[in-house]
Amino acid sequence: MRSGSRSDILGRVIGMLVFLVGVGLLVFVFMHAFQMFSLKPADALGLRFTGDPKKDPLLSEIGYRFGWIFVQVAFLFIMSFAASLISQRGINLYFSAMQGLPTETVQRDRNAPSPPPSPGIQAEPRGEAS
Repeated sequence: MRSGSRSDILGRVIGMLVFLVGVGLLVFVFMHAFQMFSLKPADALGLRFTGDPKKDPLLSEIGYRFGWIFVQVAFLFIMSFAASLISQRGINLYFSAMQGLPTETVQRDRNAPSPPPSPGIQAEPRGEAS
């Protein structure tokens, strides 16, 4: 296929769309994290402290709510990792759709001198030291 064909353009569009979906997911994750981390601790835990030991939540409930916040932070980490992988796949799709190089680059490279051949590795015969 030549560069700029219909499949190249379609592949580049799909790659860009996948990249934008990944970036959108990253934005969603960061907005959710910002919202979650900007809450007061009592609001984030969903607890109400009155100062009365009989009406305040028990330590087990506080621990359970704190554990749930820890799980939510772990989910945010996993979602951000997945969104970055999706963005990376989109970029890979975009650039893999480019089949050929521009004509000027190909002609310039053909006229460039070839690099000198690399010297072969010469092994010394066994038993002889230099």
